[in-house]
Amino acid sequence: MKSANPENEYIPLDLRISVRRDTLRLISEMAQDMGISINEVFSFLAEDSVVDLELIEELNEIEIPTKCSLEDLKNALLRKKLC
Repeated sequence: MKSANPENEYIPLDLRISVRRDTLRLISEMAQDMGISINEVFSFLAEDSVVDLELIEELNEIEIPTKCSLEDLKNALLRKKLC
């Protein structure tokens, strides 16, 4: 994936996810077939899922609240839907 930031680098993340047993079996088989770890399979899947999305390097204008009510969330979704 191309980045607007030439110093973009891989950042290790420790994630905890839940997948169905069949999904884990398929991902494990995929990793074995490719000769890589399950972590690397998830990394490739994550990269591939966003490869066509525009990378936004400037996040200064985005405000992320520390909490919101269910009503606030519904209103935000409704506003986005109307746009």
